[in-house]
Amino acid sequence: MIMKRTRIIPIHYRRKETEKPKKKSFRPVKIIDAKNLMDAVRANPAVVFLAALLLLGTVFGSLFARKADFPLMEKLDFLFFSNYQTRLVQPFAAVFAASLGSVFLFVFVCFLLGLSVWGMFLLPAVPFFRGFGFGLASGYLYAAYGFQGFLFNAAVVLPGAFLSMISILLAAREGIFFSRKILSSCGPSAAKGSAAPLSFWDYLSRFGSIMILAFAAAVIDLITTVCFAGAFSF
Repeated sequence: MIMKRTRIIPIHYRRKETEKPKKKSFRPVKIIDAKNLMDAVRANPAVVFLAALLLLGTVFGSLFARKADFPLMEKLDFLFFSNYQTRLVQPFAAVFAASLGSVFLFVFVCFLLGLSVWGMFLLPAVPFFRGFGFGLASGYLYAAYGFQGFLFNAAVVLPGAFLSMISILLAAREGIFFSRKILSSCGPSAAKGSAAPLSFWDYLSRFGSIMILAFAAAVIDLITTVCFAGAFSF
């Protein structure tokens, strides 16, 4: 009589053979999370308000650009660095100094207004005015040179201008906060001792950080001018 041999497989090996591999579900990568974006908007209402004013100023500036001419761009160059032709002929050091000086002027105005009780009411005009200048220069480039002006603005002007406008928004926000503290220290809450403490050195250090950002914007402006400005002729 022939005995059949049976193969005994341990239990843990049986489970491995019977278990089917789990399929990995594909999850699309979210570039922008709407929830985090809304949380950031709620956490920074002052920056959102100032950014809206800057965009509004940009729209008004681009509309006003239809009536602008090159002599006007030259007159406003010390404020907005709007004379695009100087980028093509000036030394690199002069381009950097002009870009940094334009940002520094707006940041310094925000710093001074923040030291005033009335600063919180006047500071919203600063980003609006900066946006007006950017819209004016961008609109004039497109109106005068068409697609070439659009490319020049996108490649040479916009990268540094974007970072510089962020520094101006932050400077306006810090100025409004400090001006509000000054106002609250002069009101009835100061007598009760519930007013927020004033710290000038903290205020100064915050603007020092903003100036580092402005310096980086001027460096980017210089790099884009060196790399791309030579490809255009006006």
